[in-house]
Amino acid sequence: MSTEATARRLTLADAYRDAQHVIDQLTTRAPSEPSASVEISRNAAGNAQVTIKVYALSTATPEEVRAATERAYDEATNAYDTFNTQYPHVDPKAAKA
Repeated sequence: MSTEATARRLTLADAYRDAQHVIDQLTTRAPSEPSASVEISRNAAGNAQVTIKVYALSTATPEEVRAATERAYDEATNAYDTFNTQYPHVDPKAAKA
């Protein structure tokens, strides 16, 4: 049996080298301004819940992070209001009364 046909086992040195490569890639990313993601969901009672996650470099100022958060929140609430007007939510408890 040839050595080329058998799979090579991963060594601790290989794992360390791969982890170091990932760390290098993450720490050498080009700087960018803070960004945010927004998730709007409904809980079991049917109430809307808004989750905003802000991503920023450690060098970002609190004002930059706050501005990114406010922009994301404003856009999310505007989109929610628009869709809620088009597709109103009916509260199941109120509909039974």
